[in-house]
Amino acid sequence: MIRRWKLALTTISLAAGTASAAIVATGLDAVQFVPADVRLNQTESDVRIIAFNERQQCVTLPSDLQVDNGVLPKGTKVKSHFNHADAVNALLLEGRVRYDTQIVGVISTSAGLDATDALFGRPGVVYPAPGAEPFRGLEPGVQADQYQIIFGGFGIQYRLEIPLDSFSDQIRVLNCCGDNCAVGD
Repeated sequence: MIRRWKLALTTISLAAGTASAAIVATGLDAVQFVPADVRLNQTESDVRIIAFNERQQCVTLPSDLQVDNGVLPKGTKVKSHFNHADAVNALLLEGRVRYDTQIVGVISTSAGLDATDALFGRPGVVYPAPGAEPFRGLEPGVQADQYQIIFGGFGIQYRLEIPLDSFSDQIRVLNCCGDNCAVGD
C-alpha cells in the first residue's frame, strides 16, 4: 500500500511539473523573486535582475504570436517567464536563467511586452500600462543590451545596460509546454 502511494504521488508530481512553469537555476546578477510591481521605479536594484515564473500553467496561444526569432503559431502551448532590471544608478547587469523545458521564443521589444502582458502576466504582479513605458524592452545597438540562448536551448544569458534616471529592461521568455517538449535535467 505504501509503495502504491509513493508511486501515485511521484506520478502526480511529474504530471504537475510538466504543466507548471519552472526556473531551475539563476546566476550572475539574476535572482528568482516575485515582485509586486514591475513598473518603472517600483522594484529597483543596482545588484540584481529579477527573474520569475509568470502564469503557472500552459497557456494556449489564441492567435499567432510574433517573437524575436519568428512567429509561434496559434494553438501552441507555452510557459512564460519574466526578467526585470530597473537600476537606481547607471550600470550594466548580467544574468543567466535556466529552465526546465526548451525556450521557443523571446519577447524583448516594448511593443511585444505590452501586447502580451495580459495573456502571460502573473496574477498579483502589476505590469506597465500599454504604451506607458516605451523603452521597457531591450535597445540593442543603442545600448549594450543583448541576450543569447544557452544550455542547449534551456537557458538565456543577457546583458542589460540601464542608463541613469532612464528606464528598465525587461524580457519575456516562452518555453515549450506539453507532450512534444524536450525536458532538461
